[in-house]
Amino acid sequence: MFDAPLPTHTRVLILGGGIHGVGVLHDWVSRGYQDAHLIEKNTLGSATSSKSTKLIHGGLRYLEQLREMGMVFEALRERSLLLHVAPDLVHPVELLFPLLQKEWTSTWKIQIGLTLYDRLAGRAGLAPHKKIPLDQVKKRMPGLRVDKFSSVFSFWDGQTDDLGLVYRVAASSVQNGGSISQHHRVERITPSAKGWCVQVRTPSGALQEIQAQYVVNCLGPWANTLLLDSNLPVPYQAINNKGAHLLCRDIGLTAGLFLPSLQGDGRIVFALPWEGYTLVGTTESLYEDNLDDVHIDAQETQYLLSVWNAYFRTPFTKTDLIRTFAGLRWLPLDAKHSISKTSREHVVGETRIGDSLLLTLYGGKLTTYRSLSEKIGNRLMQEAGENKPSRTQDPKVWVSKERTPQVPPPADRF
Repeated sequence: MFDAPLPTHTRVLILGGGIHGVGVLHDWVSRGYQDAHLIEKNTLGSATSSKSTKLIHGGLRYLEQLREMGMVFEALRERSLLLHVAPDLVHPVELLFPLLQKEWTSTWKIQIGLTLYDRLAGRAGLAPHKKIPLDQVKKRMPGLRVDKFSSVFSFWDGQTDDLGLVYRVAASSVQNGGSISQHHRVERITPSAKGWCVQVRTPSGALQEIQAQYVVNCLGPWANTLLLDSNLPVPYQAINNKGAHLLCRDIGLTAGLFLPSLQGDGRIVFALPWEGYTLVGTTESLYEDNLDDVHIDAQETQYLLSVWNAYFRTPFTKTDLIRTFAGLRWLPLDAKHSISKTSREHVVGETRIGDSLLLTLYGGKLTTYRSLSEKIGNRLMQEAGENKPSRTQDPKVWVSKERTPQVPPPADRF
């Protein structure tokens, strides 16, 4: 399904088979076009799109920064939509937000934040937030050191199998007339008389050229490298924000937990039930090493274990780890803020030759991939002077679970 032969010509060529790449392909073909092709150098979703925290969420923490409120509103709207069009892949999950004994003065801030979160969700909301008595938390979370908390709040968000979602969107794209070639590497993009000439290395090692009018660069951390290798201008500078995670044995969590770090660094670690395992993550750090070998290091592993063990009487050790994994968030450079406070908003760079356009995506979130893909599709519509609307909100352009290729189980995936 995802190993179509390379075309010699196509109207839209998409580079990168992560969630945004397949999202742009799905958006384009949902408008009634079939002249689009996607190239992925490995397998779909094999990089960051399968190495997230698995949450489809509005981003409660982003409300600390007023500039992010619009993004939170959009994410909550998209959360509702994904729960509707892919209910077997995206489902509600309860999250518990505890406040430490020393943070009792922050209770009113959390209540305001959660109330605003509920209001922004509006009719698309799940269950409203509430405060849970500590004795109930103790019964629901055996082994949790509730004596460390002054209060605990409950709210709801969404959780997904991120790789499964990539496969679902990709399969839906093919069903609607798009095509995908895995295991093909883009080497260079050059202007030509017919638009863009894209050189692609095939699995056999041969070079093949594709002529495209529009190219959408969704290569994430590799996006600017390709532009530089092609002697093309780089529209924006960006950084790689590394997120590290532990996949541990199941301890019976019935809800996710926000665990504040006790090291005074302001970080929050998630502890989540996921696919029969316990998922612990994430750390955030600037990553400047080999993009093709991103992994969690010993220091990050120890950090996450130390946060977990500070809150649970039954500690996790390295022997409890099933897998570790790390992904990169490709974020537009924001020199005014730290990594954790750098905006998750996207920007799209444009490079033009004549009537042909190259779009390069910077940033973006798993939760809002569909609306971002629609914005890119609308930009291509504007460029083409056409006006066919996106239909990715319609379940009719989505394939069923039965028609989606099976993804590897979590224990074998990372």
